[in-house]
Amino acid sequence: MTAYIPALIWSMSAVACLLVAKRRNLKATAPMACMVTLLGPLAIPYVLALKPVKRNAA
Repeated sequence: MTAYIPALIWSMSAVACLLVAKRRNLKATAPMACMVTLLGPLAIPYVLALKPVKRNAA
């Protein structure tokens, strides 16, 4: 049972990164997905440090 706890934390951090990225209008890219996959909970500060994408009103 305790072996599932790190996997649960890793999965919850990936969901948190996705939610933070969507809230900050960040575009999901392949490097960002790799970063979240490899770093897990440490990727949350990475996503918070990225600058939001400015959308042009046409």
